[in-house]
Amino acid sequence: MTTATLIAAVAAVTTAPPPVPPAAVYGSADNDCAVPSPTSHRRLSPPTAGVRLRPGGPARLVLLDLAGRITAEACDTTPGRYAVVRHHLWRYDSGGVEESDVVRWYAADESGAELAVRHPRQQVAHDWWEPAFDRAGHVAHSYISGELLISAAQFDGQWQVEPPALVDELAQLAMWHSPDRLQRQLAARVLADTAGLTAHPATTDRAGRVGVGIAAFSEHGRTRHLLILDAHTGQVLAYEAATLTASGWRAQVYLLLLNRTHAPSRWWEPPTAGQPVAAPPPYLRPRRKTHWVTHPQTVCITDRT
Repeated sequence: MTTATLIAAVAAVTTAPPPVPPAAVYGSADNDCAVPSPTSHRRLSPPTAGVRLRPGGPARLVLLDLAGRITAEACDTTPGRYAVVRHHLWRYDSGGVEESDVVRWYAADESGAELAVRHPRQQVAHDWWEPAFDRAGHVAHSYISGELLISAAQFDGQWQVEPPALVDELAQLAMWHSPDRLQRQLAARVLADTAGLTAHPATTDRAGRVGVGIAAFSEHGRTRHLLILDAHTGQVLAYEAATLTASGWRAQVYLLLLNRTHAPSRWWEPPTAGQPVAAPPPYLRPRRKTHWVTHPQTVCITDRT
């Protein structure tokens, strides 16, 4: 990648975006399969109130129906070895709200990169990492079979996977990997075979997109783990971890999955033979933890697990 291209990539991060549409907390994802850039937008301060769900019921039949009719997305077949995913994350705690807008590149050999804008101080971060940076991750391999997908959600060697752990794991995987149609069908069937999930129709995310809410509960019903799935493609649109308070559900973490595409290279690639040797940007080798939501204490999620 040339110096001019790199400068353009970083400059795109600092470009002011258009105003936020009044109908949504966050603007809708683009659909043109181009590699996106995080934006240094006017910081958003959505309320901490949890997602309002319509009355629901057991999720099994809803998920089986979804698995049987999942359609392909235009960006499923975009060429390139790197899955490119843009996500936006809000994390609430007693000190306020932390917000991140991240574009991440990830390949099956576990090489990757990311560009991010983080608040409260508007910080532009750019990182990259080499193959096999974390051999325990194998994010893309999690979708090879239902057993592997379930094992990715297992904790402390427990054979039985609790529904909240599977919901959390699918949200975590969606931050790194863009599952294709068959992989999304697999995820829907695994969810359908998981007892204790409820389905809630016409659930709206912070980008104004309407999908199917799939909820699991822990801590004797005091913590809610919610996935919002696209009703046609089965893609994860959003995730929320919320706790029940005297005034209702309050979000601890809210995640929006915005753009998904593929690319042949990252925003920065190590020079090859014959190219000028440039100093690489600093990188932190972010690692994907087995569990990115911790209960019963305050939920703690970062975008750099």
